[in-house]
Amino acid sequence: MTSIRRMTILSLTLMLLLGGMLPAFASEFPPGDNILRGTGPGGEPDSTRIAPVFDVQPTGNWVIHYDPNTPLDEKWEYVNRIGATIVERIEELEIWVVDLPDGFGMNFTFDSDVELVEQDFVVSVAFDNPPNDPDYDRQWALPHIQAETAWNEVDDLDDITVAVIDTGVCMSHEDLVDRVLDNGYDFVDNDDDPEDVFGHGCSVAGIIAANIDNGIGIAGFAPNSSILPVRVLGPGGSGSMADVAAGIVYAADEGADIINLSLGSMVGSQVTKDAVDHALAKGVTVIASAGNSGGDLPGYPARYENVVAVGAIDPNGGRSSFSNKGGDIWAPGRDVHTTYLDDGYKALNGTSFSAPYVAAMAAVLEGMGAELHLDGGDMTWTCMRQGACEVVPGS
Repeated sequence: MTSIRRMTILSLTLMLLLGGMLPAFASEFPPGDNILRGTGPGGEPDSTRIAPVFDVQPTGNWVIHYDPNTPLDEKWEYVNRIGATIVERIEELEIWVVDLPDGFGMNFTFDSDVELVEQDFVVSVAFDNPPNDPDYDRQWALPHIQAETAWNEVDDLDDITVAVIDTGVCMSHEDLVDRVLDNGYDFVDNDDDPEDVFGHGCSVAGIIAANIDNGIGIAGFAPNSSILPVRVLGPGGSGSMADVAAGIVYAADEGADIINLSLGSMVGSQVTKDAVDHALAKGVTVIASAGNSGGDLPGYPARYENVVAVGAIDPNGGRSSFSNKGGDIWAPGRDVHTTYLDDGYKALNGTSFSAPYVAAMAAVLEGMGAELHLDGGDMTWTCMRQGACEVVPGS
């Protein structure tokens, strides 16, 4: 248990939390008539087990989904037969990611052991608007979600681990001291140093867990939270869908209570869905940005069943123009002030920064044995405790 003293926040200098960078998001596999044909064991066409991607950028790799009962030597035999090179293995999902020889195309042959071969693709964060001046003081987000009321009403809270699966985290930021766990992982460089060089994940982490009442920078909302940093997106803010799936599995297996996914694509994938299901089966709360294309539905992974899809609102309480609709809950996403690279702070825009407000709210609620109230309304402490959140204009 973490004892959290009741706080009267009279003079917190909050450069409020994030806004600015956003994620891309995804849709389910293309319909069957768009799926290119492979070849079955006897040379007959087999279109049911190949899932290429459309309207997104392929990474060049393919993801092989094996039957759970496939022996290891048979997996290797299949990879050797098609001349592939192993890029990554996600054993918990019976998945191998491979690089194929030049000119291979989609000339797959199939054993019964292979359930699906899907094309890996790029997912990313993106900016809705350029970041605002870091010293521009807009403190609307925390008052909007009634942070001070929450802090004054909570006392002892259980410790909660929130995995930030993103571009990494600013591991030594002045406002994140003692808030970042040391068992994170970097799936981009394949090492145990998930340092953020892009700034997006750094900003997400600050919204959730920046130290409160320390006379430095901003205040995170969840004083009982620790950040598990998982880097799956590279220095340009984009990365592999397969790495995102691997990061989700890693976070769930490392004991995360909550996973924040401020990333995505408008194209869905089976491997990501399997990873989300793996986390959900372990009791993890999975929260994802709805996306920034202004569409009628959230992107992926936010659109998957039982993932909390978060839309963005402006300071006036209305839907942010960039935010996708159809989410489970709404939170501040424009002119949000938060931590940034080099011990800095920035005001940013995007559903990327709405999701961590919800992750932080979930951490406080789970710390006191309660749950998020998901009715598609505007998230505040009052409605989380009493229900019936207000409808967001334009949602």
